[in-house]
Amino acid sequence: MRTDIYFAHKLLILTDTPVEIDDYYRMPSSELSRANVLKIFETANTIVVLDSMIEPYIEQFFSEFKWVEAAGGLVENEKGETLMIYCYRHWDLPKGHIDEGESADVCAVREVAEETGVKGAKIVRFLCNTMHAYGVYGVWELKRTSWFHLIAESCPTKPQKEEDIAIAKWCSPEEVEENLRSTYPTICNVFATKNR
Repeated sequence: MRTDIYFAHKLLILTDTPVEIDDYYRMPSSELSRANVLKIFETANTIVVLDSMIEPYIEQFFSEFKWVEAAGGLVENEKGETLMIYCYRHWDLPKGHIDEGESADVCAVREVAEETGVKGAKIVRFLCNTMHAYGVYGVWELKRTSWFHLIAESCPTKPQKEEDIAIAKWCSPEEVEENLRSTYPTICNVFATKNR
C-alpha cells in the first residue's frame, strides 16, 4: 500500500514497501504527524514513512485534517487540444468540490462547465486519484481529487473569475508541454496517467 500526499511541491510518501527514489528524508512511523511533516519540509522536499503496518498510521495522520472530496477533468477536443486553466500563477486543470449526493464523474463534468464555460463534456474514463494538503485560514485540509479523461467539442471558453481563474484555454500539445513547467506535481501525475 502506498499513499502519496503533496504539500504544494513537496511530497510525503506513506508506504508499506520500499520506494525507489534517491533523495528523501526517512521519518519513523511513530513520529508521523502534521507538525513534524511541516517542520521537516522546511529542509527536505520528500519524506518517506515506511512501515509494514502503515494503515493505522495513515488513519491517524488523516484525522489531523479536514477531509475534502473533489473531482476534475483532463478535457481534449477533436483538434487534439487540451483544456487548461491559469489560476494563482499556475497552469491547472478544472476541478472542484463534490456536492452532497453528487458522484465524482458528474462533479467533473459540472466543474469543467463552471470553470471554463465548456459544456457537454463526456467522460472517456477514470484516470487516477491525487491527494494534496493545504492550509486555509488556519484549517488544514486534505483533498482527494478523482480525475477523469473527458472529450468535448472545441468551443469558446469563459474563465470563472469568481474562482480567480484568469485564463481558460484550449492548448496545443506544445503549449501543454510548456504549461506543465508551471503547474503542480499532481497535475503532471494526471497527464502521465493519461499517457500510459
